[in-house]
Formats: sequence, C-alpha cells, structure tokens
Amino acid sequence: MPYPLSADPISVSRWIGYCQFLNHCGSERRALTEQFPSPDHVLDAPASVPLASWRSEIMRGSKRDYSCPPDSWVMTMTDDLYSPLLGECDDAPSVLFGRGDYSQLNKPAIAIVGSRRPSLDGRLLAQRFAYELASAGFVIVSGLATGIDAAAHRGALEAAGHTVAVVATGIDTTYPAVNRTLSETIVENGALLSQFVPGSAPKRHHFPRRNRTISGLSLATLVIEAGLPSGTLITATAAAEQGRDVFVLPWSVRHQAGRGCLKLLMEGALLATTPEDVIRGVNWHRPLAIGHASSTHVSVSGGDGTLPRTTSQTALLEALGDGSHSSDDIARLLSLDIAEVHRDLVKLEIDGLVMRHDSGCWIRA
Repeated sequence: MPYPLSADPISVSRWIGYCQFLNHCGSERRALTEQFPSPDHVLDAPASVPLASWRSEIMRGSKRDYSCPPDSWVMTMTDDLYSPLLGECDDAPSVLFGRGDYSQLNKPAIAIVGSRRPSLDGRLLAQRFAYELASAGFVIVSGLATGIDAAAHRGALEAAGHTVAVVATGIDTTYPAVNRTLSETIVENGALLSQFVPGSAPKRHHFPRRNRTISGLSLATLVIEAGLPSGTLITATAAAEQGRDVFVLPWSVRHQAGRGCLKLLMEGALLATTPEDVIRGVNWHRPLAIGHASSTHVSVSGGDGTLPRTTSQTALLEALGDGSHSSDDIARLLSLDIAEVHRDLVKLEIDGLVMRHDSGCWIRA
C-alpha cells in the first residue's frame, strides 16, 4: 500500500532524501527499492548493512522544511498498487508521489496528448475523444498542460469519468498556475501524479521524463494535434519504444499545427478518426489492474456499434436533412448557441455522420 504523506515536514523531507539517493543508483534502483521500500527501512537497517551514504542523505533531507497537502501519498515501484504497465518500462520511476485515488493507476488507461496551442478543432476533438473514451471505461492520462492536455482532462471529467494528471513538478506545485482549479478537480475525480520530489520546480529536463511516464501508464497514446517540432512527439516516440500503440488524428497537409501528426502516420502510427478506432484497436495483451482486470468494464456504447448522440446532435442531423447548411444557419434555425452547434458538428464529423464542404457548409455523410 502507498505510504500516506503527513503534513509533518520531517516525513516528507526524509522521502526526498530517499529519492535523491536512488536517483544516483542507476540499474540498482529496483533491487534497492525492493530491499528497502521506505526511508524507515533504511534508517532501521542493522548497522552492519553498508548504507551510510543513504542514511546520511535521508537525515540531511530531514533538515529541510517541506510539507504536502494532507491527501498526499507516496509509493515505490515494488508496491502492489504500482502500475503494472509502468513497471514494465526499463526507466520506470522508483518512487511516485501523488494525490487522489491511487487505484486509478491500475485501470486501463489511454494517454491523450498534443499541442499547448491547439486550433479550436483540436481542442474540441481532444475533449470529444476523452469524453467518449472515459465513457467507455478508460482512465484518461495527460500532463495538465494548457491546450490539448487540459481539454482531455476536462473531457473525461465531463463524462463523469476518471483522469490522471502526470506533472513535471512536485505535487505541491501547480504548473501552469492557470490550471490550479482543474488540478484540484482532478484530485477529486482521479489522481495527480509526479515522479519528482515535493518542492521541484518545472525544469526543462523534467518534461521528457514526465512524458515517458504518461505513455508508460497507458495501453496506448492518442496524439490529437502536433506541429513540427513538438514535445508531443517525445511522448509518441516513448510509447512506441515501450511497445505501446500510438494512434494519431489525420490533418490536412495545409494545417501547420498538424504536421507532426502526419509525420507520425508516415512512420507507422495507427490512424484514428473516431473514438471507436482507438477502443477497437487497443492492444489488450497487456497487464491491467492487479486483481481488478476481470472486473474492469470497457465497452463501446450503443447497441448498433455507434457512439451515443445527445438530443442537440440528433436535432442537428434532422435540421441538415438532405441539404447543405452553414453552422450559423443551423444555430438560428434551432435557436442554439453557435459554439455549441460547432462543437456538436465536429463530434458528428468524427463519427462520420456529417461532412464539411470546402465552402464551409455542412451536409449529412
């Protein structure tokens, strides 16, 4: 079981010293963690065991003044509840700090990643895919960044599903600060996770390591929108190296922010145009929850194999009929907000039910 991180600064600081020593142990990290799964195990070891350097690091950490929110916890890679998917990875973090429900780490998950500055369509698609995948029973994993990450987290939350945010700071820091409210909502409906000790600032070299943890936790990674160059490609590359599926949304060659997606497709990534493509294409030959796999239900909604439609989406389809209409015309006809109409049209386009002419008008597919 994970260890609760009390508000006691000494407890937190000892874990910091414990982790800082492990960071220098290379390939020996796993064996050391198995033998000494907490700072107390190191400090209580017989004097005959040569752990002077480790004890010194832990005690030096005890002099630092750190504290974490009262709902914080920490687990090592030898914990029974450590993600079995992440544990497969050669560079899996020895220690994970977190807040919220750690059981989410043992459920089937899909990572959704993409640009920090997405197009409106990209943002809506991220939210749409996250909503449908969460509704199907997947935990949505992302990085709490602005743009696609935040949209993916929100999509999962809107579906009353669960989401895990893997951050490149300590769990006592929110980055970017604009996502502070979102971060707290995620803690209440999922988990906030970090491989970096409390007090860690968002350093440049943290992000590639964080990205590998995002893909490592997940059965597959879905790239919504990515330009060139893009940090998103690091996550996709990590997923491929970890033997996980990489799904990518296709974009026009004229769409600058989607060129990274086209590059991934040319390199062999899997094409996804609907959430169903991801659900049906995921590689299930992987360990899921320890002791929970048989009880985890993941399904494609809708008895006819299609995803469920809202009342407004059904009304949009009826309004289109056999004609061609602009989104403004549809909004006026149905007395709906234009943003809502645009969002629903994009969702219907993903499902292959409508299509947009070069003129900008919409027709039924």
